[in-house]
Amino acid sequence: MTNSTRVPILLLVASLIWIPAATVTATAVPPPTDDAIDKIVDRHVGGSLDEIWQGAVLLERLGDDSIGGIQVLLQHENRSVRLMASKALLSLGEIEGVRDILIAIGENGDAPSPQRSAAITLLSDFHDSKTERSLRSIAESEAKGDALLRVAVGKSLYQVTRDRALTRELLHPLLKVDDADARNGAALALAQLGLFDGDVKGLLRSLELEPSAQGALAKALLERDRLLRAFERETDEKPAPDNERLQEAEQEILKLETLIERKNKEIDRLRSRRDRSVATNHPLLDEIMRRIKRFYVEPELVDDEQLLIEAAKGMVGSLDPFSSFMDVKDTKEFYEGISGEYAGIGAQVQIDRDTNTLKIVRPIYKGPAYRAGMLSEDLIIEVDGISTKGKPLDEIVKGLKGKPGTPVVLGVFRRGWRDSRDFEITRETIQLDSVLYQMLPGNLGYIGLAQFGDTAVKEVIAALDDLEGQGMRGLIFDLRSNPGGYLQSAVSLVDEFIDDTTLPIVSQRSQSGVFEDSEKFATKGKRADYPMVVLVNGSSASASEIVAGALQDFKRAKLIGVKTYGKGSVQRLLPMADSVNRMLGGESTLRLTVQHYYLPSGRSIHTQRDQDGKLLVEGGIDPDLVKEPEEVALWRIEALGRLADNKAFDEWIDANYTDNKDLIDQIVNGGDDNGKLAYPGFDPWFEKQADTGVTSEDARFGLRRKLRRMVEDERGTQFACDYVEDTQLQVAIIELLGSLGTEVSTIPQYSNLNIEESTEKKAESL
Repeated sequence: MTNSTRVPILLLVASLIWIPAATVTATAVPPPTDDAIDKIVDRHVGGSLDEIWQGAVLLERLGDDSIGGIQVLLQHENRSVRLMASKALLSLGEIEGVRDILIAIGENGDAPSPQRSAAITLLSDFHDSKTERSLRSIAESEAKGDALLRVAVGKSLYQVTRDRALTRELLHPLLKVDDADARNGAALALAQLGLFDGDVKGLLRSLELEPSAQGALAKALLERDRLLRAFERETDEKPAPDNERLQEAEQEILKLETLIERKNKEIDRLRSRRDRSVATNHPLLDEIMRRIKRFYVEPELVDDEQLLIEAAKGMVGSLDPFSSFMDVKDTKEFYEGISGEYAGIGAQVQIDRDTNTLKIVRPIYKGPAYRAGMLSEDLIIEVDGISTKGKPLDEIVKGLKGKPGTPVVLGVFRRGWRDSRDFEITRETIQLDSVLYQMLPGNLGYIGLAQFGDTAVKEVIAALDDLEGQGMRGLIFDLRSNPGGYLQSAVSLVDEFIDDTTLPIVSQRSQSGVFEDSEKFATKGKRADYPMVVLVNGSSASASEIVAGALQDFKRAKLIGVKTYGKGSVQRLLPMADSVNRMLGGESTLRLTVQHYYLPSGRSIHTQRDQDGKLLVEGGIDPDLVKEPEEVALWRIEALGRLADNKAFDEWIDANYTDNKDLIDQIVNGGDDNGKLAYPGFDPWFEKQADTGVTSEDARFGLRRKLRRMVEDERGTQFACDYVEDTQLQVAIIELLGSLGTEVSTIPQYSNLNIEESTEKKAESL
């Protein structure tokens, strides 16, 4: 760094030292109201990009006290409002949650190109791996045919990665296209990044003669380049600077910066001490805190601030299971969790209603829990020795998550076990896959969706395109154990199949009137009118209930399985005021239930209870065909467990797997046709297991399950489904074939389907 750049830094440092701390907080101006924010939004929503930026500037002028209200806008249903809020928050120095909103807009192929370009440009402020991955993905695919997007992506990628080669690769081809806007935009972008090679200067010299904003920018860029080159020549002719004086100046700056940092920390400590010493001004809380501090057995463990935080958590948590107060640590973990990657055991979990403990909904394939042998429906009764019974889900999940490579010991109870067993699992960074699909015999498409995450709709659409290209005649859409996710993903998915625009796909309403009621309508279905069946169960919740219920209401699909969970409430993330965040030492958030979802017919999904837990309104969705999952008898589970414990399955596999792969693949994929396909060496192997009490049928059942796991491990992905063992899926297949007018007996692979007459039709069945 030269001496010429040191002077402004010294002046800046000197000026910062003399800013009195009191002037920052002392003000007589009242904080902006939500009405002020709403008026700005109403005036500029739905306009051009210039109007969006005008709205952002007005939001910025409301000042720091408006940050909480502006952050609420990040969840607004209108894309232009989210973009406006993102720009305003970046200008105010608040980045929490902004990056993910901008990535979502930038990657949305349905969004207008100017809005996508604007979002991509704003992403240049974020120098992290997720931003870089998103920009590179756009650069490689969706932006290639759009000059405006290529310019925006090229500029942002350069700011994030400093990769000159990639920027040239993106923008240089545009210098020779016929589109003048594309040529000029690329030339200006390259010049702004200091990349003047190729035809850049020639285009700028032509452009600078235009009486326009672009002409003025081109002229300024050329002048800047000329001055820089003159400065470089002048510097080359001058002697090198006095290194000793330069080092002294650097040391002085370092001292000043250290002093500023020390003073700022001292101010923060004083503010924190002052805030903690303030009473709550509520007789009940003040009295309880006074008595705790006076009488508690271990006074050194009493922390006023932590007591208030826990009181706030209890207050909000008493409202419903989905509302919570998240302190600084909770807020950080929450935003890390919704990014799609996290370090944990690799399983989807929820609270089991019957036992009030944690239940594994589904282990994630190749994740640590899956490799350790944990199964769906396993109960986690302890996490590192701490009972999960009666604990909130968020609190338990904190114990499951942690730094990659760290161990966690789970106390696990499985149906059929007499006692719980300990599983020590090493946490890993988990990447979630949302969709599994395959074509079933009879050209029936199957798609299983695990959750409605960032990429869910894209993955489902890709699966649909592939299956339709293979000649799919009907679709089975499996939403069993899908805990939900993003509302917009659910709406977009329903919109793929629905043409009816007279009824909303979903409505959001509340009694408070603070948050506006809203409705989301279909546009035009993009898929052929082939028959559909949706599989649901008691763990299908939230967004999955919206999809299943909407397809049922529009009479587009039949639902098969059991009644869904009944979670149809809308939570908003409400950032806390600056004064609270200063006291807590970082960002905190109130996650509050503010509305309920309603299906096209007007029925509510949500199960509502009073303060005592008494059922007021039963939510959830009843399937058209009720089919309970088949439960294996306890004595059979125990017998199979003894086989596994004795390594009997491993013994058969070691002796027969390698030499019989073709036959094993046939059994793994389509079953053994009730024993007609014989396992090699089965009889002598089975005779050795006589003392276990297992039947021949159960031994084949357990052996096939073990073999399926081995095949999954070899091919690196799990099976999408198993129509041989899954009786709910079998009902769906029979129902779908019936709607197509196809007899099940005409498809050989289904010849051994044995469905008991336990399927009940709803009275109001479609």
